[in-house]
Amino acid sequence: MARSPMPFDEDLLSGYLDGSLSHRETQRVRIQLEEDPESRRQLAEMSLLRDLALATRFSPPRDDDWPELPQTKISLISRSLGWLLLSAWGLVVSGLALWRFLAEAGDPLEVFLVLGLPGGFVLLFASVLVDRIRSLKHDRYRGIQR
Repeated sequence: MARSPMPFDEDLLSGYLDGSLSHRETQRVRIQLEEDPESRRQLAEMSLLRDLALATRFSPPRDDDWPELPQTKISLISRSLGWLLLSAWGLVVSGLALWRFLAEAGDPLEVFLVLGLPGGFVLLFASVLVDRIRSLKHDRYRGIQR
């Protein structure tokens, strides 16, 4: 009873198309293509899809189609107050939760396990925020509307 050929790894075929395989992997794909018509068909199909995707043209929307900044003073004030209120609420709730947790937890390992992950995220977020704020001072295009 003849065994049906196993499907060839699409990642290898894709890498073969892109020319990103090692010499050994390229040889392996070439041998597979010589022996298996299904792999040749699959490679031809992937090549056609790749060519069609590369030929597709995308016209980006105009810069003023989706403005990022508030359009009026009222929306600027309401957005700023909303963020301020939300941030204050988050700080108060987080502070109260942290205070209660530290008051009830006695084991330092438990404190580390509970606070390590959120603390790491907060520190990473803070580092990105500091970099963004610093870059605002030196951004030559800050006040320029596109």
